[in-house]
Amino acid sequence: MMSSDEVNILDSINPVVEEIDSFFEATEIPKLTPSIIEDVLFLSAILYINQSHWTVWINEKTYTAEDAENETLKITKVTNNNIEFELKDMTKKIIKLSVNKSLVVVGHRIIDGDARVKSKPVLL
Repeated sequence: MMSSDEVNILDSINPVVEEIDSFFEATEIPKLTPSIIEDVLFLSAILYINQSHWTVWINEKTYTAEDAENETLKITKVTNNNIEFELKDMTKKIIKLSVNKSLVVVGHRIIDGDARVKSKPVLL
């Protein structure tokens, strides 16, 4: 254990306790607005019949040949194994993504599996 003199010396060197107390006393937490494009785009499945009849699932949202575009991305080509698309707020670079792959939007890195952040279950 530390004596009261030792605690006072530490507080004088680094008065962190007041900052921590003010953090926990905050009555309002600022609300964060999500960006237009998600941080990670995960291609979970492709159902491909032909060039004019297909469905793909990106982040649990379906896109079809008739509905291949939204406010964030535009699908330009679909095959049995992958899709090609462009992000609307980025450069017009075509991105090729295979099934069960994730695109990390920042840096345009493609990684295996679902890289989206998942909340951990609460254990009681």
